[in-house]
Formats: sequence, C-alpha cells, structure tokens
Amino acid sequence: ARAFSGKQKHMVEMIKGAIQHKGFALVDVFSPCVTYNKDNTYQWFNPRVKILEEQGHDPTDLHKAIERGYQWGEEIPIGLFWRRTDLPSLEELEPVLHTSEGPLAFRRLGISPEQARRVIQELL
Repeated sequence: ARAFSGKQKHMVEMIKGAIQHKGFALVDVFSPCVTYNKDNTYQWFNPRVKILEEQGHDPTDLHKAIERGYQWGEEIPIGLFWRRTDLPSLEELEPVLHTSEGPLAFRRLGISPEQARRVIQELL
C-alpha cells in the first residue's frame, strides 16, 4: 500500500488495514520534508496523488499492481496496490510457534545467569 500524509483519513485507513492484515504488510508513506525538500512539497503532491480505490483498481491483480506501482509523474497512485489472502501467514506455517511454550521470544533460555553473563562477555 502507499499513502500520502496530506490525505490523513486515507493514510489512517491504509495503516489500519496493514495492521489488521494477517501476515506481512508494507505501507509506503509520502511525507514531504518541509525543511529540506523545496521541490516535492504538499502543493506538488496534492494534485498528483490519485486514490486507487476511487479508480476501481483490483488489488488481486499482481501485474496491474506492479504497473501502477511504477507510475510516477502527473499521476501518482496511492492506496492498496496488491493483497493476497489465500495463503497462510508465516505465523500459521511455523510449527515452533504452535507449541505450548509460545513464541521463542517469550521462552526461557534454559541457561543460568552466569552462563548468560559469559556469553554476553564473549560478544563484547
């Protein structure tokens, strides 16, 4: 997905959708730097950005999504370019996450504090 900070409601929808999406999601946000970028300003972006959802774009068409992703100039598409929901997420596929112990990040290391200190010391 792609969003423009000058269209806040749409940007919030894109970020919210990415958070709620099962699996990996990426949102590219155009947010012009008012200090250093004197060319690509809000006034430059505003007439150019076009919301894909308002143009009837099909987010299941990968080839069209790639084509629209490269589009730049007088028209710059923003919105949901591509989404695939027919595959399981990595969390669903990874068997190590489906044990009673939960994700690796929440498991006990199984080493003593002294062993942990030695490992950290070696890495420093």
